Amino acid sequence: MNDLASAPAYRVLIVEDNRDTADTTAMLLRMHGYDVAVAYDGKSALQTAKAYDPDVVLLDLSLPDCDGCTVAESLRAEGIVRPSLIAVSGHGWDDEARAHPYFSDHLVKPVSQDVLVSLLAQVQNQKSCSDCG
Repeated sequence: MNDLASAPAYRVLIVEDNRDTADTTAMLLRMHGYDVAVAYDGKSALQTAKAYDPDVVLLDLSLPDCDGCTVAESLRAEGIVRPSLIAVSGHGWDDEARAHPYFSDHLVKPVSQDVLVSLLAQVQNQKSCSDCG
């Protein structure tokens, strides 16, 4: 389990149209000490990101109203630059996501709990180190 007691909770936005997957992932991450918000489509993701100011966004590439790459581009165009963006796909290693300049990582569904928590810890540590100077 992450030792986040001495630091503010790391903020994770989950963007996933499968509500069961989104809600289960949110519950898992909360158990590991993360502050979590969920959006179920691209439009809600943009609104939630503006209000929530996440540290990282787990972004499904196949959303009902647009694709995740478009959401990533819109986040940056809106000036939402703080969060690390992690692509999540049920279609394997999506070439567009891998080559997309806004995604720092790409996960393939189903995502293992251990892999997800480990990746978030790595991203958090990298951001902490870069914030230190």
